[in-house]
Amino acid sequence: MAPFVPFVTEEIYQNIGRNGGPESVHLEDWPVADESLIDTRLDDATRLAMRLSSLGRAARSKAGIKVRQPVAGVAFKLRSDAERDLLEQVAPQVRDELNAKDISVLDDVSTVANLEIKPNFQLLGPKYGRDVGRVVGAISKAEPSEVFRKVSANQQVTLGDYTLEPDEIVVSATDKDGYSVIAEQGYSAAVTTQITPELELEGRARELVHQVQNMRRDAGFDIADRITTYYTGDPAIDDVIAVHGGYIRQETLSDDLIRSAPPEDAHAASHRINGLEAALGVVAVE
Repeated sequence: MAPFVPFVTEEIYQNIGRNGGPESVHLEDWPVADESLIDTRLDDATRLAMRLSSLGRAARSKAGIKVRQPVAGVAFKLRSDAERDLLEQVAPQVRDELNAKDISVLDDVSTVANLEIKPNFQLLGPKYGRDVGRVVGAISKAEPSEVFRKVSANQQVTLGDYTLEPDEIVVSATDKDGYSVIAEQGYSAAVTTQITPELELEGRARELVHQVQNMRRDAGFDIADRITTYYTGDPAIDDVIAVHGGYIRQETLSDDLIRSAPPEDAHAASHRINGLEAALGVVAVE
């Protein structure tokens, strides 16, 4: 397509864009941006949403939670109070991106992780000599969550009379039970890892929709084709259908969800639906 772009551009210009301008689009001046129209707040909010979504996905991956499995919540440690307002602006997008029921601000990382800070004697010893004991004492009295935030942001840490470089302090964080935590550049994301029966059902429904959508594509169905979906397998699939049948029908354009072996002309395949064995079949509705 790329080699044809200049010709397509010229065709559009000649047909609808010339309006008394130069003979060719390639003789036009480059447009000058009106920077007064830039919404800097929206720009900052979007960047924050991208950063937090990336952290949240990493925390989900660390816990081994599949992307189609909803989680109860994700809490974020931010770098400033101003970012709280920005997060509120983009919370729906972040919530959807992370498949989370709730998004919140985390005031103290120590509520979701066990933090430990230690002096890096290999660097502090040669630097401070006899004073290294005082530096170690200052580190032991410091607030772990604040030191953790600054070190993870690659910022200097001031402790009394001493200003330490981030690599002069060794920080570690161990997830507390029920959380998966990722920290990076002064931000932290904590994903709740407890999957309730209700969340598990919803995750299985989403996975079932995903598999049926793939089968629609493989069968060559048109995007608007109505279908009948047949299923057999683990009895727990009936619970998924009972609770989320309406959602599954809507997303897959299934007029019926039938527990039965599919007819011979169906497009059929076996799947694992989040640990459940299932055989699925799809047939276009005439």
